[in-house]
Amino acid sequence: MTRAKISLIISGLTLGAALAFAEPDFVLRYPSGVPQVAITGDYAGSNYTVWRTPAAGGEPVMVGERSILCLGSCYAEDRDAVPGASYLYVFEVAGAAGAIQRFGPYLATISPALARPVGVYVYPNPGHGATGIQLHVAGAAADRPLPAQAAIYDLSGRLVRTVQRGPIARGLTTVTWDGRGEGGERVPAGVYMLRFSAGGGAAVARIVRN
Repeated sequence: MTRAKISLIISGLTLGAALAFAEPDFVLRYPSGVPQVAITGDYAGSNYTVWRTPAAGGEPVMVGERSILCLGSCYAEDRDAVPGASYLYVFEVAGAAGAIQRFGPYLATISPALARPVGVYVYPNPGHGATGIQLHVAGAAADRPLPAQAAIYDLSGRLVRTVQRGPIARGLTTVTWDGRGEGGERVPAGVYMLRFSAGGGAAVARIVRN
């Protein structure tokens, strides 16, 4: 066998090994407002478990109560994840021969706005300029929009500004509050409450302006 053919075979074996052990991509979704973690790739016929550890340190916890039979991609709903918290996720996939492949850890922060059927997230907070407001309604993009309203109140309950009124699409909608009231006047520094309601659900966020 010539040296060129040997080199070609070795290169092919090296490439095959790299592809076999390639790290899959990690995906974090929020179907119906529930955090769902997944890895890309087809692992049909394998059993797998998903483990979660607080990013700040602690004991790993299994996501779900048992190992799962994979019918294609591997995913798990993490119903106990805390919105705003950061976790390290690990997938352990057992092949037909019993060999276990371990993927991760993957660092993920659970969105305070997305991890609930109706959610809201404000940024920067505290702030003194324009305030970004993320309004989230769970569901698929093809689902019908829902009637919604998002309004800002002072601590006495007086309406300061309505930032969203009318049908809102499923998923994430971003609006901006310029720090002014309904009449265009600039509001003083202080604490305000944002109330968002859509389709029977509601969420509240505290806004601090300095």
